Amino acid sequence: MLKWIILLSGFSHCLWGQALSWGLRAGTPLNDAFEVARSGTIGFQSIPKHFTIGPTLEVHLPFKLAVSIDALYRKLEYQSTNGSSTANQSASQWEFPLLLKYRFGDGNIRPFLAAGPTFNRITGLAVDNPVEFVKKSAAGIVFAGGIELKVPIIRITPELRFTHWGSENFSHPVNALLKSNLNQAVFLVGITF
Repeated sequence: MLKWIILLSGFSHCLWGQALSWGLRAGTPLNDAFEVARSGTIGFQSIPKHFTIGPTLEVHLPFKLAVSIDALYRKLEYQSTNGSSTANQSASQWEFPLLLKYRFGDGNIRPFLAAGPTFNRITGLAVDNPVEFVKKSAAGIVFAGGIELKVPIIRITPELRFTHWGSENFSHPVNALLKSNLNQAVFLVGITF
């Protein structure tokens, strides 16, 4: 498998003149996906999931610019309590950020800033149509900063991303006891060829 990755990497560099990078991004969310509360005997609890992962594609442009698109997967889970009964709900969230990146300086270590729109899609609900599920997709804006480390064949890019969503995928109709956290922070590391 490693031989194929190296061969494809070399092919893409020859074909695109090092203008195209592809690879994987993985990391961990720095805050919960949900804001939760309790009212009397009804309440919710967020169950944190500690990873996000997905493929990435980046096009290198002149003037130290690049455009990247990711398809990041994250598992979501929460628990609802109503009196003495509890139930778990889980779902999958796919996020598709499209970022314009500016790299500072030259050389093999380059700080960068990035920003752009993002879209998400909720799939795979464990329980069909719970009352707190209000929207399959949402749009937002992403800001990122990090360092690009260029070593032979690969680029390693640790970064912090902050996303502000324009609307919630989840919102409980009674006193908003559970709702999507509109502000998300994540630490990611990208490895691209």
